[in-house]
Order: sequence, then C-alpha cells, then structure tokens
Amino acid sequence: MKLTPFGKLFLVLVVLGVVGFLGYSRYGAEVRQWAGVKGATPTTDTNAPHGTSAVKHADNDISKDDFNSISHGLTDAPNKGEVAVNAGGDAVGAGKLKRALVVGINTWAGHAPGIVANGGLEPGSATSLYKKKYGMDVKFVLLEDPTAKLAAFIKGDIDIMWDTVDSYAREASELAAQNIKAKSILQQDWSRGGDGIVAEKTIKSVEDLKGKKIATTQYTPSHWLLLFLLSQSGLSPADRNAIEKNLVITAEAPQAAAMFKAKKVDAAVTWEPDLSGAVSARGDEAHILVSTTAATHVIADTLVARQQLIDEAPKTVQDFINGWFDAMSVMKEDPQGTNQVVANALKLTPDDVSGMLSGLKLTAFADNALFYGITGPKPYFDSLFNGAFVIWRKKGVVTKVVDAKDWGDSRFVAALADQYKSQKVEESFAFKTKPKLNDRAIVNKSLSIHFTTGSDEIMPGSYFTLDALGETMLSFGNTYLQVEGNTDSRGQAEANKSLSQKRAEAVKQYLVTNFQIPPQRFVAVGKGASNPVASNETEDGRALNRRTDIKVVLNAN
Repeated sequence: MKLTPFGKLFLVLVVLGVVGFLGYSRYGAEVRQWAGVKGATPTTDTNAPHGTSAVKHADNDISKDDFNSISHGLTDAPNKGEVAVNAGGDAVGAGKLKRALVVGINTWAGHAPGIVANGGLEPGSATSLYKKKYGMDVKFVLLEDPTAKLAAFIKGDIDIMWDTVDSYAREASELAAQNIKAKSILQQDWSRGGDGIVAEKTIKSVEDLKGKKIATTQYTPSHWLLLFLLSQSGLSPADRNAIEKNLVITAEAPQAAAMFKAKKVDAAVTWEPDLSGAVSARGDEAHILVSTTAATHVIADTLVARQQLIDEAPKTVQDFINGWFDAMSVMKEDPQGTNQVVANALKLTPDDVSGMLSGLKLTAFADNALFYGITGPKPYFDSLFNGAFVIWRKKGVVTKVVDAKDWGDSRFVAALADQYKSQKVEESFAFKTKPKLNDRAIVNKSLSIHFTTGSDEIMPGSYFTLDALGETMLSFGNTYLQVEGNTDSRGQAEANKSLSQKRAEAVKQYLVTNFQIPPQRFVAVGKGASNPVASNETEDGRALNRRTDIKVVLNAN
C-alpha cells in the first residue's frame, strides 16, 4: 500500500502527538516545577525591581509546597553541639589585592565581627586584626538602600556586598541577566528575633491576619518572611491571596513600622530596632505576633563577593573570612568593648548593638560548615536560595534562571577546617518545660492524616503530608508542636480517646524518627470525639471530624 502525501503527513502528526503526550506525562511535572507556575498567563510587571523587565504570572498563589525545598533533606541542627565538623580544606590560591578590600554593609549588627576585626569602618586602625595579623586593609562602606548597594556592586565600587539569601536569589537573577558572576562566601548570621510581625493584640495567630491590613516592604526579607508564614498556616489559598492583594507596600521597612505606630494598619512586617519600637509605641495594644525567634531557619544573612575578586585575589578573600572568625572570639571575650567599637562605627549606642545582637545568631565556622554543606546531609544555602528563587519566579520578579550551585563558594570556609576541628554547632534555646494546652499557638491548621481502620498505623498516602510537617518543624526550630488527634462520634468515647491518643503519638514518632527532631519538642494529645468541627450526623461531617489538629507553639525559655 502506497501512502499519499497527506497520509504521510497525517501519520507523522499522529506519531508526534503520541510522543508529545508520553513526554508530557513523564516530564510534565518537572517542566511545571522549572517554570515555577502552573497555568500561568504572562503579563508585564511595571513594578519589577531595579528597572528589570519581569514576567508576572496570573497564578501566583504561594503555597506550602513552594517552600518545601527550604528544609527538604535537612536534619535538625543539634541543640547541644553533638555534631563535629570534619571537613577537609581546599586550596584557594595565593593572589592578593594591592589595595583596600571594599565591603558594602548596612546598619545591622550581623556585620559586627568584620567591624571588630577592622577596628571600625576605615582601614588603618591601630587595633585592626586584619592589618596586624593578615597585612590587609579593609574599608567598610555603609549602603542602606538595597538598590544602591546592588548598583555599587555591579559597577565594581564594592568588592563584597551584604545580602540575605532570599534577596540574593532575586539579585543573582539580575546579575546573571547582565552576565555578572558572584558567589556567597560567608554566612554571617541566622535571624533569631531580628525580623517579625508586629500586630494588634487581638491578632493572636497567623490565621488571624485574614481580612487585616498589613504593611510590608515588597521583595525584601520582610516580604519573604510573611509569605513563608502564610504558606505554613491553616489559611486557604483564597485567604492567602486576599491578604497579599491587600498588602500596604512601603518603600522601606521602618515606614511599615511607622504606619503601625500611626494606627494606619493592623500589622506590619519589619526588623529591629523598628520591630520593638513599634510595640513600645502602641503599648498594651500591640505585641510581636511571630518572629524569627520561632522561625529560626528562614532568614540568613550572607556576604557575596564579585567573581573577579575571587579569581584575582583568593588569598584576600580567605584572610577576610579568617579575620572575621577571629573577631568572633574577641567579641566573646570582651562584649562591652567590642559593642562600643560597633556602636561607634554604625552611629548607635552600645545598648542598641547589644539589643540587635540578641535578635540574631552570629554563625561561626561550624555553622558555616553546616550552612554550605561541608558537613551535614544538604546545604542550607542551596535550600534557601533555590526555594526563594521559586517564590520570586512565581511573583514574576526574576527573569534569568539561577541555581544555588553556581552562586555559592564554600572553599574559603572549608579551607579553615583544620583550625576548627573541635568546634560544634550549638543553639542557645533548649526544651525544658512543656507548653500548656492553652498557650497561644502562632500557627493553627488541620491535616488529613489517614490511618488503617481502628488502628494507629499510618497509611503510606499520608507520608507526604507528614514530611511537609517535619520540614515545618526544622524551619520553626524554637517551637513545640502540639499534635491533637480527633475522631468522629461513632464507637465508645473512651475507645475513641485512646485511639486518638495513639494516633497523635504515631505522628510524633514518625517525625522524631525521620527528621531527628528531639521528642521533647512535641506534645501529643488525644481528644477523641470531644472537639467536633462539623456535624456527626452526616458522612461528610464525620470525615471532617476525623482530623489531626496541629498547633505551633513558641518555646518560651
């Protein structure tokens, strides 16, 4: 049989259609994940930062799934320093700058070790560790405006710039669009109370933000923190979208706090010292709803170096980091004296510096080793960077695809491993006293976790839900998780209560086993049929009552 030209064309189209369908069936999820959006309609975003031409997607709801990569594959950081760093050092080269290294910073205590190591902002101080020990000059330049900072970095006026990893993911896309290469070389700190949401006292949980006016600064760590908290909450996608659409956008974080002080908004997302200042201004009317005191692994400050500096003067970069860690030891030995040095440099009071330092965790070598994956199963840097990129892509404010592996360089930290063989990762918080059942929960939600009928055996279909819950616990490192098991009214009351207790304990045990989360971080409660949310007269109502309630409670120690 001889095919006509039309027949040949028809056959080719059929074959292509089958291949295309099979390819989409196999790789469609990956394609949608790469794109960062499902069912998107591109439109021009006239508010894209720094004059970039961005793509804004119609479907921009930020869900918990978008944040899963932040903690996926990570384990709980030890609270007692059990994990030793055993990384081997890598050679970084001998090239040195023949001029002062210029570092752009802002008024933030996370820069304190560098300022202490330099004896101030300017080179030439008689107390400079950088000069005395490493023979190098360092000049710190205050650049408060992120736009001005990035412009100076692009121009080459500064060699190293301050950033948070979430913002760096967005700025790296802009740098890539201009064919400029850079690398994160040092984690400065974890925010531990320095960033948060101040709210009226009637707002007791993240879910209570529904229908409220919230001020924040767009595409900043404040915005990032808010999106993260909303994604972890029990709010519906429609509720989250409504909150985002009604955000009051300010140019700077202090302006968001000022709007709350003036009673123009119900809540504001900002950072210290404006966070505490906003609470003080409203007195008994206000409180800190939630901060990075609870969300311990969401905002990390980092220093980013130009690739040209790394290539031409790697020894200068190495010495800069070495001096930074040296200064952390000096700060421990003389907190008052070093706080004065930082206060003089940043035009603050020593009390201001002390207060800011209390809202963060300066990260020493061991923390950096965990952050960059020199030890531990997976780098926190990669998780935060790539997770943030997904979020900003869905928001339509990035244009060029970037990946963490191309924008971080752990060699300079790893090269110091021999000097810090005995250093441990340590946390200041501990879990001593269980929270009371009526303690305020910062996040409340209900999950459908399925068990084998009449038993506490978790069905495999619920593992994904539990894994996401475990990842939440890693991000909320300084919290308890209250797990409440509930049943419908069928069966005997005591048997229902006993079964619901066993199921709550099963959830706890799964997270302890699979995420190495200390068991003392859990409170498991079986409520049986005593707390229905729907009628037990219908099957739909009974299904709603067979649920696991999750409450994230701040560890007050």
